[in-house]
Amino acid sequence: MGIIDQILELNPDALTADGYDRAIKGIGNRDGKSVLLYSSDKCIQQLMEDNDWTYEDALDFFTFNTEPAYVGENTPLFEWDSEVNDYND
Repeated sequence: MGIIDQILELNPDALTADGYDRAIKGIGNRDGKSVLLYSSDKCIQQLMEDNDWTYEDALDFFTFNTEPAYVGENTPLFEWDSEVNDYND
């Protein structure tokens, strides 16, 4: 059983972050509801790879368009695994 199947079994209303399937880290908890948990670092890495963006461009896009998006209690969570500067060259 995949992580999407698991989360839908726990919370049929859980939402996904479109385009970030490779960044799913696991299942988190938001106010007593199971929601998908994403790695912010992997989201940024995925944006860099998929769009041929620099770290700064991917970070800007993610922090302005993805991370702050809240569409209710079933919204996924994003967790930072590393220091923001880890991808900077």
